[in-house]
Parts: sequence; structure tokens; C-alpha cells
Amino acid sequence: MTLAILCSGQGAQHAAMFRMLAGEEGVRPILKRVGDLTGLDPFAASLDASPEALAANRVAQPLVVGHALAAHAILAARGITAAVYTGYSAGEFAAHGCSGALDALAILDLMARRAAVMDACVRDAAQGMLATIGLPLGEAEARARLAGVFVAIVNGPDHVVVGGQLAALERYEADAAARARHMRRLPVRVASHTPLMAAAAPGLRSMLESSGWRTPSAPTLSGLDGRSLQTPADAALYLSRQVHDRIDWARCVECVLEYGATAILEIGPGRALTKMIEESHPGTPVRAFEDFRTPAGAASWASRFA
Repeated sequence: MTLAILCSGQGAQHAAMFRMLAGEEGVRPILKRVGDLTGLDPFAASLDASPEALAANRVAQPLVVGHALAAHAILAARGITAAVYTGYSAGEFAAHGCSGALDALAILDLMARRAAVMDACVRDAAQGMLATIGLPLGEAEARARLAGVFVAIVNGPDHVVVGGQLAALERYEADAAARARHMRRLPVRVASHTPLMAAAAPGLRSMLESSGWRTPSAPTLSGLDGRSLQTPADAALYLSRQVHDRIDWARCVECVLEYGATAILEIGPGRALTKMIEESHPGTPVRAFEDFRTPAGAASWASRFA
């Protein structure tokens, strides 16, 4: 049996997300750095912030990545690691931290800097992202072009996320409403993985090139196309590109399975990735860390496949 670990992206952060982690051995340095970067207290029973505040890019990125890194530290302390890693959007950076390409605290500092260069791209026109289910990809792309938004993430043949300025998102939403089966605004304040973030890429690439990236301990896959990033140069190129290029998450999941994964554990807040895999690959054992009442429960399940 072979375990894959997938790291959640932004959108599922919530006030109680660290409650199960805060008392565990070995996570204090990670959670302390999360607190330093966000101004919140991960050791409290609940984060003292509104959902709107938690959606702010500079807060959300360290939160979701910090949760995944802390969860992985708990698993690794029990001898549980994965044969392949990847992550969704910001979660791809957590995946590289989990596979040892960069230390956890360095990853968190990088996320704060990544958020800053992305926020600088927003300027005066507010941005956002919208999930659409029920439109074939070609139709979603055509409607996106007409509305002035961009397909940012492909989750499946009729499941995409679009990003853009809010006025353009409203046009897309109104145009697609009669055809789409489901649409949902995501709690994200930037149009990640669209050309609107292109100005963030050079600064991010420079940060990555000077980060001291190492060869990961296991294949760590790019969300852009599922390739394994094995060198610092590849990591700098592809992780800076993914801030403004479309993510093909459906392809990435297929590549995870091609690496021989027979079970998948999602770490990070929520279970959005778990739900997608349940729908696209029924019969594949998949669980989210937050499905369990305790870290020991998650570790016990994962140990059957690691």
C-alpha cells in the first residue's frame, strides 16, 4: 500500500482549525510562527477573527500552510510519511515543506512574502474567485473570455474555478447562472493563477532562488501539470509560474495515482480535496485530517498505507 499526502489550499480556513493541533508535541514552533505572521493565536480555542478577516490573503496563506505543516509534523513524529506529495494552490508550498525541500518555518516566511507580492497586484480593483460546476471546460472558457475573467483551476471536465476583478466575476456569474449546476464565491481576495497576478512572479521567483531549496525526500508534484519538481531551479520556475498560470488539478491527481498511490490523506483545513477525489475516483481510500477527532486517529488510518 502507498500513501499520498495532499495539502489543502485557501478557502477552508476557519476559527477552530488549530484546536486539534495546538496541544501536540513538536508543533509549537510552527504554530508560533503562524501567530507571529498573522497576529492571531493558534494556541487559543478559537482564532479571534471574523471569516472576512480570515480570508485576507496575508492571513489565509500562513494559516492553511501552517495547518498542513503542523499536521505533517505530527504524522512524521509517528513515522508516517508519504511516497508522493502535492498541494492545491498555496498548499503546493506546504507539500514542499512536508517533503523536506525547505524547512517548515522558512516555508511560512515565504508564504507571508508570497501573499505580499500577490496583494500588490490587486491595486484599486477588488478581485475574487468563483467555483463553477456543471459547465464543460470549453464552455466555461468561452464564457470567461466574454465576461473578462480567467479559468484559474481545472478540477474536472465540468468543474472549474475562475478568477478576476469582482465586476467581471459578476458578469460571468450572471451569464453562467442558467447553465451551471452550482456556483460558489470562494473566500479568497486575489485572482490567483490568472494573468492578473503576473507581476508577482519575478519577485516570487527571486525569493525561491535564494531560499536554499533542497531535493525533496519524495516526488513532489507541480499543480500546473503534475510533474515532479526535483531541483531548486525547477521549483523556482514552476512555483513562481503557478501564481499566474492555470492549475490543472485534475491532471495532478491523475499523476499522483500514476505514482502508485493507493490511498490519499488530505492535510490542512477542511476536506475540499477529499470530496473532489471521492467524486472523481470512487473506491480510492481518501480521508481528510479534519475527518478525525484526534491526530492519533488520522495517524492510525494513515499508518495502514504508509
